[in-house]
Amino acid sequence: MSLETFEVVPIGVVHSPVADRRLMPPGGVQAEIEVYPEFADGLLRIEENSHIWVLGWFVDADRERLQLVRPEYEPPRRRRGVFGLRSVARPNPIALTATRLLAVEGTRLRVAPLDFIDGTLVVDLKRYSPSWDCIFSARSSRDRYLIDLASAERLAEYELEAMNFHGELCPWVVTGARLIQYVSVSWQVRPKDAELAVTVSVRPELCHLADVLQALTGATFASGRLLVSGEEAIAFHWRERTLVVVPRALPSTEFTKLRTLPLEDLFELLQ
Repeated sequence: MSLETFEVVPIGVVHSPVADRRLMPPGGVQAEIEVYPEFADGLLRIEENSHIWVLGWFVDADRERLQLVRPEYEPPRRRRGVFGLRSVARPNPIALTATRLLAVEGTRLRVAPLDFIDGTLVVDLKRYSPSWDCIFSARSSRDRYLIDLASAERLAEYELEAMNFHGELCPWVVTGARLIQYVSVSWQVRPKDAELAVTVSVRPELCHLADVLQALTGATFASGRLLVSGEEAIAFHWRERTLVVVPRALPSTEFTKLRTLPLEDLFELLQ
């Protein structure tokens, strides 16, 4: 079969405070997309969308390798094909990420978070459509086989996933992500394990936390993994194990401190 060559025309460029991809936080940072003047007409009413897909071109990507060894996976599964990964290495290094559209100022789009480094060429923009693009029941290999349960990078991913579901980064997103990581590490169970159930509190002051726990466990009523209670306590159930947790009043402090406080300062853990 012959391979046909396609022409890809950049329509803009990313301006980011991060210029080295090794320094890019897992969740990305606030950045700006400059759309070139000849494509300005394509931005008409783009501000009517809260989120957009950004497709970029990784000019320095390895375009030859089709398989990679990823040490964060279980040993028998570490060699993986690039088409089942989000690695930059691939025959056509097209990058894809969804981000919130904060503001439109002429041909400049302010977005957050975006994990493209400064100078990344943008090849397309598309609206993010929740009715088409959001698949809450989806699972990836990261939900099944990763072993880096205790890493700071994993916690950052939990925060991002919970924030995307909940709609904002709030103190309960930070503390709920920590609680999920605690359960995951303590029981060596992945949050979306089909046998892990969670009982959330529907008290108004704890509804934010309920969002976080549902987002990170993927629990639903239909699966039998999501239960509700009018009590203050919440609970996790996995096989023969149960952990009951009573949330404490959250201290008024910055997110960075909430990420480092002893978990017992945030929750009363009742075995």
